[in-house]
Amino acid sequence: MKKIVLPSLLALGLNFGAQAQKLNPTEQKIAQYIDAHFAQTEQLLKDAVNINSGTLNTAGVKQVGDIFKKEFEKIGFATTWVNLPDSLKRAGHLVAEKKGKAGKKLFLIGHLDTVFEKEMTFSPYTYINDSTITGQGVNDMKGGDVVVIAALQALQAQKLLDNATITAYFTGDEESAGKPTSVSRKDFIDRAKTHDVALAFETAVGLHTVATARRGASGWSLKTYGKTGHSSRVFSPEMGYGSIYEAARILNEFREQLSSEKYLTFNPGMILGGAEIKYNEGKANGSAVGKTNIISPETVVNGDLRFLTETQKIRLVK
Repeated sequence: MKKIVLPSLLALGLNFGAQAQKLNPTEQKIAQYIDAHFAQTEQLLKDAVNINSGTLNTAGVKQVGDIFKKEFEKIGFATTWVNLPDSLKRAGHLVAEKKGKAGKKLFLIGHLDTVFEKEMTFSPYTYINDSTITGQGVNDMKGGDVVVIAALQALQAQKLLDNATITAYFTGDEESAGKPTSVSRKDFIDRAKTHDVALAFETAVGLHTVATARRGASGWSLKTYGKTGHSSRVFSPEMGYGSIYEAARILNEFREQLSSEKYLTFNPGMILGGAEIKYNEGKANGSAVGKTNIISPETVVNGDLRFLTETQKIRLVK
């Protein structure tokens, strides 16, 4: 997602500006702080968006983490960078903590990476009109990260965090988790278990709404093979249809059978076919060489699967 509407900044998901008449004096001060610091908050978002932090661009992910790290430290949070093994080829995670003695222990979740890899055309922070901006990761989810920081800054200014226990955990590989997840998510899960309430700040469907659950996600790949030869013999009993036609047939069969399944989406995100193909899974890119008069011997398709329950996923995979 690349667009976000700029409302009067939200504190913990509440639009204080629109409900000022209902706020008590402390809440009004929080709202006033947010409004007074809106320009600085937007600049923070702009700075983060203008850094490419595609999951596989580990240097860029760390650079965004450094920007947010400084903001957390300004309000007294202790920060840690959780490194991952080099074999995972992921940047790691930013953790910011404040430990108090009262109230529920809160776990605030965000992520630093985006789906836009370094090799893709860069889209900087740009105004479409006076209330809408576009840019890489502005909505998914650097905008949510900035909301977390802005809300905590406003609460700290009113000394409302003095006794609070809060952990903000911004992962560096949400869009494409390092495998195995038993390694890349271990620290995240261990810390989450020590808290009472977890709140994620990604991609709201509108103001004054909270999602209490979300679909699971998985990945899949399809590889098809065929005989290669001159295109004049395609469809013949000897040569068949080739790998590209076969991949298209299977994908269309998936579409016809699964597109009406409630709560399910099944998306092929990349297809690569030709006389010769090279696919680099680690960088999510590849190359193909082919001619119109050569039947393709190999095709690769990668995609994702979104499902409501593990039972639904298992049933569909089978």
